[in-house]
Amino acid sequence: MKNKTKELDVDFIGGQNNPLTKEEEVAISNFIRADKEKRRLKELRKKALTKQKQL
Repeated sequence: MKNKTKELDVDFIGGQNNPLTKEEEVAISNFIRADKEKRRLKELRKKALTKQKQL
């Protein structure tokens, strides 16, 4: 049988010859921090809506 594979066009952070620059590290860190905050606020809104529905 012939295997069907698709080649993905992806960027890799790891495995580079050069380590990440300080600016890149800060940008990734800020993105992760903002994403966590967004998820936390979404969860709080979800809990508040659930609590209102119960009343």
